[in-house]
Amino acid sequence: MMPLDNGARQKRFVLLAYPPGCPFHFHAMPNQFIEVLADIPFPTDERKMHVVSGVLELTGQDESGIFYRLKAASPS
Repeated sequence: MMPLDNGARQKRFVLLAYPPGCPFHFHAMPNQFIEVLADIPFPTDERKMHVVSGVLELTGQDESGIFYRLKAASPS
């Protein structure tokens, strides 16, 4: 989980295939992450597992370079 805003709770974040600081994976490909847009803010504790449900959308690689987006995300 990589938060996109400042704060202890996030409504918008990215789920990555690899940790952000991984020295072996410098550039994430568009199919290796999902942008999550949550209805309820999530805590940014990376040590805790969160189960998330929502509507998975295939964007068709929009101008932001994102292939996948999970909308209306909420804890399950």
